[in-house]
Amino acid sequence: MPDRQKAKTLTNGLNLLILLSRQEAAASLDELTKLSGLSKTVCFRLLATLKELNFVEQDAQTKRYRLGAQNISIGASALNSLSLRNVAMPFMEQLRSLSDETVNMAVLEGTDIVFVARLEASHIINTRHRIGERLPAHCTCQGKAIMAFSPPETLERLLDQIKFRAATVHTITTPQAIKKELALIRRRGIALNAQELEKGLCAVAAPILDYTGYAVASLNIAFPLLRHSQQEATHDFAPAVAKACQEISRMLGCTQPAPFNPSA
Repeated sequence: MPDRQKAKTLTNGLNLLILLSRQEAAASLDELTKLSGLSKTVCFRLLATLKELNFVEQDAQTKRYRLGAQNISIGASALNSLSLRNVAMPFMEQLRSLSDETVNMAVLEGTDIVFVARLEASHIINTRHRIGERLPAHCTCQGKAIMAFSPPETLERLLDQIKFRAATVHTITTPQAIKKELALIRRRGIALNAQELEKGLCAVAAPILDYTGYAVASLNIAFPLLRHSQQEATHDFAPAVAKACQEISRMLGCTQPAPFNPSA
């Protein structure tokens, strides 16, 4: 078989796998033929080959096709090979260059966030948190961003466990208030920390979603109010943070990253 024909066959086979991945249920040969634009004979031969390699499974009774276990194995290997920190670091560097402020990445552990990556600003006056440090999720923009895009059942369990202690007079201290705040974050795709953790300290964050569509981490730009206003952060920093997190989410297999609608 000529190289050009081999490449075409490979392309057609991969397109069939993509089509199958987008179907909500198993698909028939006729349906896949119509969707792919291939002839029925070519489509059948490709499916037979993919079936032999465990990329496709066929129901013995209905004869309909669905994705096979081999896809799960490859997908899991691909995800494992992606270090979230390595994927995020170029975007974090861009955000620090843009803002000349500290950029953090955090994950959620229990009712706390944990800093897993950090690029500090060049200023003498700087936020003092370090990698590995834990902070209450409910009074940080990173925690709120992750919670807003967590599975509903996970969020409910989490809200039951949080002890809503006030770090400042601006801290959210009730489940009702945090639920209202998280609903707003889901619409806007961005979370703010307006002195909720520490007086004079603000930050803006967005969630990083993986292939499940739920948050696995978040990025923020943190700064003291003596250098930037909250309005400036919303106008200048929020779009960049949201865009960075959307790109990272896509790299992690998320087909619908968090939106960015700051006026929602």
